[in-house]
Amino acid sequence: MREQDAGSVRERRFPARRAVVVMEKYFAGNVSAADCEDAGGALPFLKHLEIPLMIRVLKERASGERPMSARKISDELSAITGLDHSEKTVLRKLQKLTALQDSVRDTELGKILYLSLGGRVAEVSGKTGDHPRAQSRYYFEPFLDQSDVDMICGTITSNRYLTQKEKDYLISRQQALASGKRPAAEERPLPEKPAGKKDGGSARVLSIVNRLHEAITKQIQVKIIYGAYGISEKKPGTVELKPKNRKKPYVLNPYALLWNDGEYYLLATHRGHTNPSHFRVDRILAVEKVCRPEDATQPAAREKLPDSLKPFFRRTGGVYEFLDEKYTTTYPMMAIYGEKDLCSGIIECRSNAIGVVVDYFGTGIRLLPPRLDHDPQETDLNGNPITYVAIKLPYAQYDNVKAFCLLQQGLVRAVAPDRLVQDVGEKLKEDMRRYQAESAKK
Repeated sequence: MREQDAGSVRERRFPARRAVVVMEKYFAGNVSAADCEDAGGALPFLKHLEIPLMIRVLKERASGERPMSARKISDELSAITGLDHSEKTVLRKLQKLTALQDSVRDTELGKILYLSLGGRVAEVSGKTGDHPRAQSRYYFEPFLDQSDVDMICGTITSNRYLTQKEKDYLISRQQALASGKRPAAEERPLPEKPAGKKDGGSARVLSIVNRLHEAITKQIQVKIIYGAYGISEKKPGTVELKPKNRKKPYVLNPYALLWNDGEYYLLATHRGHTNPSHFRVDRILAVEKVCRPEDATQPAAREKLPDSLKPFFRRTGGVYEFLDEKYTTTYPMMAIYGEKDLCSGIIECRSNAIGVVVDYFGTGIRLLPPRLDHDPQETDLNGNPITYVAIKLPYAQYDNVKAFCLLQQGLVRAVAPDRLVQDVGEKLKEDMRRYQAESAKK
């Protein structure tokens, strides 16, 4: 076959090739009549792509505040392809598409259609009392709007487990998914986070997250090696994450992964126990599946959701959905909440310190009138009177309540029960004696 004949065959087989330049110029805003004429016989091929081209026009040119009429859309299509796109045909296709979307909204087909289009075509009715025959207008509702994209890109940028190269890759893909435009390399949704010391742990953490997510999805047990920071044996004067249970791995029933105060946690129960425990994912050194005793090739199923966790899961269509916001509001400390030695303590603090208590115990606290005596003439730095409030804490393990009172002893005072008041007071006295002894030596 001669080279000229081969070229003609390629043009007939792939007629859209000659229209690519015209489309690129159109979306750049500088297409001309000469461009359309230049594309020649390739442009009729674009007639078959009328619906995706209409959606692209709506994405680029319309919005909820500025919907487009069928006439305007047909004019835009004609500018792209150089062909005549009938207003009636465009309107009929838009009406059929919106009717299809509505009729299959809650079906599997509706889900596929929504994901395939990347959103839905929305109709703004033009029929009003004054203009009963006015034509409807249209725009495109993406399932990711710009605020969603900014939030996702911000989360990627602030993630301390990803390298900058990985962040750039994910952000560029996210931007491309939402807008179809690859962002410039220098664009950033947030200021750069200062680079910390590289410890080589990022790949390990991401691998562990994937394994835990798989275990949660498949509802199987895992065993983990957990780490604790201690003095490095190889580099004296530095810290090192060391395994604390290598000889006896924890056997866990994993239920959820959640973020809290910038850290990633695994929510799980120990085998045979029902109280929830939290494990910092960045301190998990290894994860393995637990196999059935009778069949080492099959993973062991995790135990049923305990009653202590049921309030934080919602069952939808046979699947449990974890209510992470509700959980972190109830248990913001991410401590181990035992089933025994629970305490509903009462503490007292200045009214402007309530937020500190909420950060530790959540919004389930109860505010009460102050129990202790205070100077009524006491004022703050601005001369405003200082008010106090007593706070009843929700049930939590006694050691956690005691630790909070000691940690925040400059802001809060223990009021009840008597055991809490006595233990906190004795600990503070002991610390004071040590400070005085050290001062006496000097």
